[in-house]
Amino acid sequence: MKKIALAALAALSLSPALAQTDPFGQARIFWNKPQKPFRVIDNIYYVGTAGVSAWLIWTLQGFILIDGGLPESAPIIEANIKTLGFDIKDVKLLLNSHAHFDHAGGLAKLKRDSGARLTASAGDKPILEMGRVTFGPSSVPADHFPPVKVDRTIKDGDTVMLGGVVLTAVVTPGHSPGCTNWTMPIVEGTGDHNVIFFCSMTTGGNPLVDNRQYPTIAADYKSSFARLKTYDADVLLAAHGDQMGLARKIAAMEENAKNKVVGAPNPFVVKGELQRLIAAQEKAFDAELKQQQAAQAKP
Repeated sequence: MKKIALAALAALSLSPALAQTDPFGQARIFWNKPQKPFRVIDNIYYVGTAGVSAWLIWTLQGFILIDGGLPESAPIIEANIKTLGFDIKDVKLLLNSHAHFDHAGGLAKLKRDSGARLTASAGDKPILEMGRVTFGPSSVPADHFPPVKVDRTIKDGDTVMLGGVVLTAVVTPGHSPGCTNWTMPIVEGTGDHNVIFFCSMTTGGNPLVDNRQYPTIAADYKSSFARLKTYDADVLLAAHGDQMGLARKIAAMEENAKNKVVGAPNPFVVKGELQRLIAAQEKAFDAELKQQQAAQAKP
């Protein structure tokens, strides 16, 4: 019965008609288009879809997988892992950036097929285990997702470790109550870099005023923006490809490979890119907050 329900959801999710009942109906059709997997930098691989990221990290004791895409993305992610020559059963640890259907939707299947343990923030644990958000546009039934049990709950500053790889949680509530950026140091050639698997700070249609399910949402956004402004990373790996110019960077890597360019700079190493993204998302948040406050003030 569960398999039938998931298959029905996948078929519905890929239909253009879904846009009539789902505010993300058209977006998720693009988000779920297949994307060839590739090595990004050092021990990090991209195994997500064209529009929604999933990151595979190699360690000496198996793999860490960050995010599971949409419910219908899980088979694509598993196929991408296999294409790289790896086995889903070698994934030992699952992490989540935030508990929205487009990043947590495939976690239940990926956890079941891999046997991995899931680590997530305390703020997002209830959403993950319910399989739905209770407010905003992603609360509609079409954007519910299979519930998944969280094996370990973390807070800001906690670390996860596997096979010599250490990731640190930077929790920035707002986009979701437990929105989590995972950070880690890497080495590419002779250069040291700081990586951030960026959660998101977009409003995403969230109600910022009189949100009874999440009354501190606007204040959380503001404090999280302030926090992120102090963080420095030169490798931005975002939850959505368009937030980091994924297609452009892939094209640059392919062009370098085609022309056999030796020593070409990795297009994913971009100083200042994180702060430019944060600035743009804060500007959009301020505008959305003012708009919602004005609408609330109307008689």
